[in-house]
Amino acid sequence: MYQNGFQGVGVREIAQKANLTIGAFFYHFPTKNHVGYAIIDEFLSQGIWDRWILPLKNFDDPVEGIIRTFEKTFEEWPDEFVSRGCPLNNLGQEMSAIDPEFQKKAKELLSSWFQKTKTYLDLAKKKKILKTKTDTMKLAEFIVTFQEATFAMGKVMNDRKVYDSLYLSFRDHLLNHCN
Repeated sequence: MYQNGFQGVGVREIAQKANLTIGAFFYHFPTKNHVGYAIIDEFLSQGIWDRWILPLKNFDDPVEGIIRTFEKTFEEWPDEFVSRGCPLNNLGQEMSAIDPEFQKKAKELLSSWFQKTKTYLDLAKKKKILKTKTDTMKLAEFIVTFQEATFAMGKVMNDRKVYDSLYLSFRDHLLNHCN
């Protein structure tokens, strides 16, 4: 699915990769779309938590943590994934207009990501790292959107050099919100 898109893979192929018979597949998933819902609910949500949220607990300065996590993510992103982009963005873009449940689940996951990021920004504000006038929800939405856009730009350009340029813009924008 990551390589060919959700619609580019069939039930037989999914079942085969999962070592399931077609009957076992349909026992667990009434439709192929239910596999996509499970991917968002279980796999992608955990991936976002592990990549973007959990690392922040290791930083006394949440803004520094967000910047370093961004930098580390794009440094470590495997070359073979550069042309594929972000799995959540891909699945959401491909399926949201076709299936309202995909749109709902992608929106819920993004909203949760915004909220979790905001929690760390609120902590930074409390620690007087962020300027008092900073709207932490708007900044959280910017951060998540910029992270997703960076994956998208890397995918379209199929060039990891774009990550370096975007990292500098990301870092500078966040630092402009700091005291």
